[in-house]
Amino acid sequence: MRQVYIARCPSYSQQDIEAALHKSLEALPGLQERIKPGQRVILKANLLQAQPPEKAITTHPSLVAAVATWVRKLGATPIIADSPGPGTLFNPRSLQRVYQVTGMTAAAEAGGAILNYNVHTVQVPYPEGRAIQKLDAMKVMVEADAIISLPKLKTHDLMLFTGAVKNLFGTVPGMIKSSYHARFPSVERFSAMLIDILSYYKPVLTVMDAVVGMEGDGPSAGNPRHIGLLLTSTDAVALDIVATSIVDIPPLTVPTIAAAVRRGLTAGRLEDIEVWGNPIETVKVSGFKLPRTGGQHARMIPRFVPAWITDQLLAKPQAGPKCTACGTCVENCPVQAIAIVDNRARMDLTRCIRCYCCHELCPEHAVELRQPWLAKVVNRLLSA
Repeated sequence: MRQVYIARCPSYSQQDIEAALHKSLEALPGLQERIKPGQRVILKANLLQAQPPEKAITTHPSLVAAVATWVRKLGATPIIADSPGPGTLFNPRSLQRVYQVTGMTAAAEAGGAILNYNVHTVQVPYPEGRAIQKLDAMKVMVEADAIISLPKLKTHDLMLFTGAVKNLFGTVPGMIKSSYHARFPSVERFSAMLIDILSYYKPVLTVMDAVVGMEGDGPSAGNPRHIGLLLTSTDAVALDIVATSIVDIPPLTVPTIAAAVRRGLTAGRLEDIEVWGNPIETVKVSGFKLPRTGGQHARMIPRFVPAWITDQLLAKPQAGPKCTACGTCVENCPVQAIAIVDNRARMDLTRCIRCYCCHELCPEHAVELRQPWLAKVVNRLLSA
């Protein structure tokens, strides 16, 4: 049995965060043996963009500070680290801005943590990988003694849900993330790659910020949704299964969980997980909105169905009137399917792989997701 602790946490106040975290860490067995004095422990937050905490795009600094304090009490050194989304350059100056805006600078001061400015990258062999046998990695991650993952509960345009497993994609440095989208264009292959990354790093602990999550068109253009929970586990996949069950997303519809099932890491069943703290039925969230991309519907279509039908279930990105022709989408499109024409981004949908990086990274949220006719019909039928 795998254990996941659900703790109520109504707000980001220091009192609420510390109380919920203390309950969780006291309940899970063997944690203090996993973090030893003198170790360098990475706190891998979700720092997708330089956005303030109230946007619910990034891990809240109060949680990062509380975990850092706990690590320091165990005699280890906490290091806050992440490689933000590919729209952000991976250099000390960019990291400084991300840390400042997301509240990580204050979190490091409050929790006695170090902010990582080591931007050296390495390629590490991983022959056990199924999708990728050489990982591009942040050197500081590879050299750490332990990793604690601090994801945010959010929806995701491509992956439906981003949580404990997807959070580790932030270990891939800077713009290399875009090349990974090009190398693994299908959701299935991309998910297999994410499972390889999880299997390589093996975080000793995952604490999910589900106090305020994100619904709708996440991971950056959705809407904040108060959930009021912290979820804690030593098993990232089990935690994602519990998290998706809370917001009423069938776990096996999430590509990363399905990939973990194919890999034999889990059966994907909630009943196989030992849930401690608050029972799931007492904390369930109703009416949690999913992304409008339609990926969850397209994945239900059998493989023998013509590809054009599946394509008609997937939303098509298109620059709307808020487009400023800044070029962020052009620079970060993995397959160079975007160009600036007449002061507006133009998407070549014949080349587009529907990764939605343009939508995720647009600083103006100007990239709209246009639903084809079949997707609209399916959505109406499912909501009837």
